[in-house]
Amino acid sequence: MHLRRLRAILAGLPVLVLLLALVSPVSAGLYTDSCGMVWTDASLPFERDNETAYNEELMASYAPIMANLTGEVPDFINMSWSDAFREMCTYMEERYAFTEWRGVDWDLLYATYAPGIADAEKNHDNAAYYRTLREFAYAIPDGHVIILSPDDSGAKYADIGGGYGFSAARLDTGRVIVTYIAEGSGAEKAGIRFGDEVVSWDGRPVGEAINATSIIWSPVKPSTAEGILLQKQRFLTRAPVGTPAIVGIASPEGSVPRTVNLIAAEDGYETLARTSIFLGRPVNDVEAGTMGNLKVIISNDTVTCRTLPGGIVYIAVYEEAYDVYQPFKAAVKDAIAKDAPGIVIDLRFNRGGDDNLAAALAAWFVDRPVFYEYGTMYDPGTGEPAVLWESWSEPRPDRYEGPVAVLVSPYTISSGEGLPKVFAESGRGAIVSWYGTNGAFGIESLGPVLPPGIMTAFPAGASLDENGRIQVDSNASMVGGVAPTVRVPLDEETLARAMAGEDVQLTYAVEWIEAQVENGTAEPSSIPTQKAAPGWVVPLVVIVGLVVWFGRR
Repeated sequence: MHLRRLRAILAGLPVLVLLLALVSPVSAGLYTDSCGMVWTDASLPFERDNETAYNEELMASYAPIMANLTGEVPDFINMSWSDAFREMCTYMEERYAFTEWRGVDWDLLYATYAPGIADAEKNHDNAAYYRTLREFAYAIPDGHVIILSPDDSGAKYADIGGGYGFSAARLDTGRVIVTYIAEGSGAEKAGIRFGDEVVSWDGRPVGEAINATSIIWSPVKPSTAEGILLQKQRFLTRAPVGTPAIVGIASPEGSVPRTVNLIAAEDGYETLARTSIFLGRPVNDVEAGTMGNLKVIISNDTVTCRTLPGGIVYIAVYEEAYDVYQPFKAAVKDAIAKDAPGIVIDLRFNRGGDDNLAAALAAWFVDRPVFYEYGTMYDPGTGEPAVLWESWSEPRPDRYEGPVAVLVSPYTISSGEGLPKVFAESGRGAIVSWYGTNGAFGIESLGPVLPPGIMTAFPAGASLDENGRIQVDSNASMVGGVAPTVRVPLDEETLARAMAGEDVQLTYAVEWIEAQVENGTAEPSSIPTQKAAPGWVVPLVVIVGLVVWFGRR
């Protein structure tokens, strides 16, 4: 949850212990014997605008397990690759918070990937070693199980450096259609056009081909079945440069399907950039490499704000950091002062950070106290999870009471999923998207360092609801996250609009707000939605000098 800060806690444990001895309860929470800290109003430490005092509270929250923390991240860098992999699996099996929840079979995982590690070591093949580690991580459907290296030894380019000149997407009807054709590509020369249906791939039905597609190079690891399916569609049309493919194509006119022979060509990952359709413009998320680098592509700020036609206020939040609260508060108060007819909160590229910040942002919109979470963490002394904190979203007295639409995506991860969670539970506003959130809401910890300096991270803690159940994190059926209450249709028309540059999801959010104003109600849309399965919420990773994403929990 507060993993960004947990990293600092683990790194500077002696200092923390000293500071902890000096900590006294402050206005934001009551120190209790049952858990480290209770924030009955998560907004208060941010309203106080004293980050030092808040950091002391965060330190106090770890009191139940502080005596058992060593402050040292296991360093296996001098071990053989095989020994380090074995020790990492043992370490993660002991501490991973979702083994039963996600049905993770650690023995099977080790047996599956240990031979690949051994072969890579025998052949001194760094690319194969790193590729196998990522395959291991992606076999666990949890966006907070991370393997990251500053150097992939060319493995990513070797695997997906080539594109077939077009992209495809699966519609709500189940049809898979062409959504983008690269100018001058073999696909364009073969007469492939937008809207053509892809019916087969290398002799298999396209659905089977999509299901068999690897997504280990997706920079934001999906945690739900729909998030995984989205990435499989995107990576279907990627392959090593020079790889041939036989593609079955049917035109919209209903002519007899034909086969097209294509060769994967280097294109700078263009077909991937053109299919990150959340913002209606190209976003080269794969070449970015990490969620942290991706944020820079989207915005250099943590919060951006503008007024849309009709006076609706648009606020985008890209992470849950302490310095987000004041500009967010200012934007909301400005919307109130201007009597804005509605607010759109864009969390589609929110990489998470601090759970309490998410609870504090939600407080500007709820009309009753909403339980946010019990935050737990593995206690190495007892070998069991311990409750470290409790937090609530308490309505702000000067809160915004008009309609609010929240934009999300599978890249809304960790504590970025917290505000949508509160909205879903409180019935406030609408959650608008093609897809639900990531479904990785647990509390991240840094894992062992592997040779030759590869970083790992995984959730050693869970977010629990008021009844002590895992919330938001996807389960063994890969169901989780926060689902849209207004699900944007994924059809040929909306895809055509998005590929032409329109932010279709934003359009739907604005139209929903306008409908609430016209009807004189701010009630959520009546469009049916799936209920998010109980899960957890997590932070992302901030890994040593590398940057990964910050975990929310």
